[in-house]
Amino acid sequence: MVSASRYALGFISLLIVVGGMGASAVTLRQRFFSTWTGALARLAEVLLGLSLLIALSELLGTVGLFRLGWLVAGSLAIVVVVGRSAATHARVRSECGRGLVDRAATAVGLTGAAAVTATWAAQTLASYDYGIRTFDSLWYHLPWAAWFAQTGHVTPLRFTDVEYLTPFYPATSELLHAVGLILLGRDTLSPGLNLIWLGLTFLAAYCVGRPRGLGGATALGAAIALGTPMMVFSQAGSAANDIVGIFFLLAAVAIVLNASYEREAMVLAALAAGFAIGTKLTLGAGAVALTVGVIATAPRGTRGRTALWWLVPFVLAGGFWYVRNLIAVGNPLPWVNLPGLAVPVAPLQVHTGFSIAHYAGSGHFWTSVVPHALLGGLGNWWPALVAGAIGGPLLCLLPGAGRTQRMVALVALVALVAYLVTPESAAGPAGNPLGFAFNLRYAGPALTLCLTVLPLAPVLDGARMRWATLVGLLVVLVATIAQARLWPPGYTLGAVLIGAVFLAFALASRFVRLPGKRAGVLAGATALAVALLAVAAGGYIGQRHYLRVRYAYQPGISSLAPTWDRFRRVRNARVGIVGTFGGFFSYPLFGLDDSNHVEYIAHHGAHGSFTPIASCREWRTAVNAADLEYLITTPARDPWNPRTLHPSPEGAWTRSDPAAHRIYSRTVTGQPIEVFQIRGPLNPARC
Repeated sequence: MVSASRYALGFISLLIVVGGMGASAVTLRQRFFSTWTGALARLAEVLLGLSLLIALSELLGTVGLFRLGWLVAGSLAIVVVVGRSAATHARVRSECGRGLVDRAATAVGLTGAAAVTATWAAQTLASYDYGIRTFDSLWYHLPWAAWFAQTGHVTPLRFTDVEYLTPFYPATSELLHAVGLILLGRDTLSPGLNLIWLGLTFLAAYCVGRPRGLGGATALGAAIALGTPMMVFSQAGSAANDIVGIFFLLAAVAIVLNASYEREAMVLAALAAGFAIGTKLTLGAGAVALTVGVIATAPRGTRGRTALWWLVPFVLAGGFWYVRNLIAVGNPLPWVNLPGLAVPVAPLQVHTGFSIAHYAGSGHFWTSVVPHALLGGLGNWWPALVAGAIGGPLLCLLPGAGRTQRMVALVALVALVAYLVTPESAAGPAGNPLGFAFNLRYAGPALTLCLTVLPLAPVLDGARMRWATLVGLLVVLVATIAQARLWPPGYTLGAVLIGAVFLAFALASRFVRLPGKRAGVLAGATALAVALLAVAAGGYIGQRHYLRVRYAYQPGISSLAPTWDRFRRVRNARVGIVGTFGGFFSYPLFGLDDSNHVEYIAHHGAHGSFTPIASCREWRTAVNAADLEYLITTPARDPWNPRTLHPSPEGAWTRSDPAAHRIYSRTVTGQPIEVFQIRGPLNPARC
């Protein structure tokens, strides 16, 4: 558990960091975007605040100072520095609807967004009752965040298995999870962070349609994509980063559509696009296409300046992790064999990363695999979603569309086509694309962008067509989220309440004018103080519940659940793990307070290579070098046939040494999971 004093310290630190970044963001927005109002102003402030937080975290993490004290001090320093540049501006009121019809359309769109928020909230509440359990989160997202928080460093490569080249992935999302872990001393924020990213994504989607009074419709289009089972089950209540990248991409598009080629706007949009590729590789095509599109469509005589104002912040925001790879490996993209640049030794799954394009001529793939996966991932109305995703951008290319609108439509189409050639979009053994359904979420950025821009099509303009589009989108959304599996028993009421709170906040932000008199300001400050006290008290109660049940043993969850429960009571220990069955689900071994140092034991080779150890002598030498207190040996797991486990020789190499005391053992499908307490150096000479 966590003491009341540590919780208070964490909550105050969180307020300082978030409040400091927020205050600085408002100051910068008033200075550089003083004419922006309402939702667009809020989006700018969110992007500016995130830019400051990410930049501070990357800077501190590069020099090993990614710690609580330095985060708080850095946030206060930013407030002071930015505050000195503050300019006085007239108070800007929130924007309101243009008329009753526009307000009604906006209310419909926000209601749809709130319904999707409720579906995500149900999964989030479940995670607070069990702990995050999604595959990628336990495999590398959360272990990276824990390592960042433990060591204070963010640039060393973090290896969690020998199957894939995951250590070279960009890690901006994991960096932000680490911020929460550092501030609160626990991962209490992590299950709920993606719910916040969802709300920010709806804000960006609303701003996409804002210039033409279509914010409600564009938010509804995004809601359809984000309400699909593939997004709800992979993102809600997890540490997956697809939703983070989608927010940044949509935010960049929204800024471009609202502010065109203003210099400050180009910088802000480029930062958002850069953070998209600094979050997830699948955002690369959309972000690069937007970059090319903005420069290509700039007014004559300004393309050189536009390229400068875009490319510099784009590279600064998106290049951090790729520069890390270049320094560590000699190649910014270690997955690609670029001429003259080093590459790691191929991982075990190197021959399974097929794209959809690889199966372009396979009738079985298109008639059997694809429909079945789309049914499971998109719902019963998947043909309507696919038609909208393809038709939306195409309709935006018809006569009547503006230059920027057409460019954004082309970006959406490029993202859609890029998904078809994305490695691992149809992963699996040759001829058996088992990974297509699991990796369908790779289409999330393209699908969300395509459905978001659909209402912008000129052919859908006019009052009647706008309402017809809105009703059509609403029908598809209802059909998409009206699936019992999206509403787990026991969480529906709480999820609906959270959705209602989201709707009330969104409607108030959109339609309620804030009072300008001093009495109104005082009342607002009082209400904020009361709200913070309520959040602090509720957060403490909620955190105690979460830590009481987080990865506690529950039957039927996982064969590793007893091992996870055992390590809830272990703190500040050096823990080794081997065997991909354990490596893929290693995060709970970090302990209740994420203080255990968990390391996958394998051979570190040149250029970032990470391969299984081949001999007993080398194995025992590596275990000794890791200075372990505990060692967990597990079978090797075939990712394409999870029920098939293969023996790992490391268990026998460990078991036969008297310094390794076995304290737990369990057999799964004929293969052992063993936990050893290491009481001294293993003897390589006695293998």
